Amino acid sequence: MGINIKTSTANPVANDIGNKEIQARIVSKTIQCPLFTVNRNAVWAGRQQLRKESYPLATLSFPANRNVFRLEVGDPFKFSCAQYGIVDMICRVARIAEEGPDTENITIQAIQDVYSISNAVTAYTVPTNHAQEAPNYTETPFINQRVVEAPYVLTEGVIGVLAFAERETDYQCGFNLYLSTDGGVSYVCIETLDNIVPYGTLNANHPRGVMIDEEGIIIDFEEDEEDVITSTWADVLAGTANLGILGDEIISWLTVTPITTTQVRLENVIWGRFETKRVDHTAGEKLYVITNALDVVVHAEIVNAAVRKFKLVPFNVAQVGDIADATAVDLTIAAKALTPYIPSNFCANGSNAAARYDDDIVLTWSPRYRGRGAGIGIPGEVLPEATREGYFTIKVYMGGTILVRTATAIDAETWTYTEAMNLADNAAVLADYVTFKISNYRTDGSTTYTSDEATVVCYLNP
Repeated sequence: MGINIKTSTANPVANDIGNKEIQARIVSKTIQCPLFTVNRNAVWAGRQQLRKESYPLATLSFPANRNVFRLEVGDPFKFSCAQYGIVDMICRVARIAEEGPDTENITIQAIQDVYSISNAVTAYTVPTNHAQEAPNYTETPFINQRVVEAPYVLTEGVIGVLAFAERETDYQCGFNLYLSTDGGVSYVCIETLDNIVPYGTLNANHPRGVMIDEEGIIIDFEEDEEDVITSTWADVLAGTANLGILGDEIISWLTVTPITTTQVRLENVIWGRFETKRVDHTAGEKLYVITNALDVVVHAEIVNAAVRKFKLVPFNVAQVGDIADATAVDLTIAAKALTPYIPSNFCANGSNAAARYDDDIVLTWSPRYRGRGAGIGIPGEVLPEATREGYFTIKVYMGGTILVRTATAIDAETWTYTEAMNLADNAAVLADYVTFKISNYRTDGSTTYTSDEATVVCYLNP
């Protein structure tokens, strides 16, 4: 005699494979089977309960006749109904009730017998699956992303960067910003941001034009963007609404006119915001819609003249992307937030177009001061007289390319290139034309920050 002793399983499982195949999904339920000490018995009880839970048992209600009035609750019987194609369906009496106190009619309520149901299902209706599809939290690296230096108006004199990207999946919440100081050999996470912004491309070439462009530009967005909002002139001029980066130029707009669900016309566009240059733009250039509510990242390793690599690693509520999949963004720090602005209205003898001279050339310009109305580009904004930041440098060129004189540390809004200087610089004759370039510079500690140059050309009168 052989005795095979097996340890009982604490949680035996009963499966109905046929029912699973029909429903194309698994529905599980845990039931308690007290006093069962043998797995086989527990599984048997589980299977009986499974049948009750899984099958839509038919219920019957009919008045008793001579054939059934002797049945008791729990008794089985065969039921047939030609009208519904039912033949010998085994049922059990569930309840026997009298119709009323004034009648002797007896009503039998029965239910299809669960223990007689065949495991083979031959006819059924494909059920409707009401279960929601499980979210796909797989992280996809950003394709459209930017890291740029933040303008002074967002940092107030501290070097910082703006990092932002277009959402690639519906579930992306933000990204971790990684910084490398060794050319991409290693990275360290410096900030967690939610700077996910709308993204589109310029529909057609757009040459540099007037500062305020009423006709505007057409942008093709990746999807129906509701964040490309309209606002008031006050907010737009102040730089607190409707901002975008097109190429390397910051722009803003007053109104938005939909063309299709993904194509819009941005109208009343102001070009060259926040000290960016007005340039020609070509079709396909990327536009990112931004606001000054975006988080600015300041870090000890984001310093002037440094070359840095950044990676934007997306995340959602369930997963974080792989830093190895993220594309690095290179940025050379130019300390834009610490650099003075280009002087405006640079004129020679009162003109900045086809200026003329006979003897002396008087240069004039309008200084600009960060944080005092300058940089945003508000039309008609004029700084008070003698308001300036740092000093000015003027370079004098003969023939447009030969540098003959440099004047520095100019602490005024005017400088004169005298006839004597002209003769000395051009072999004792007045030049046919002279080119002047001006820049504004300031010194902070041991570092000098210099603006880009403005240019004016002055021609000798015939």
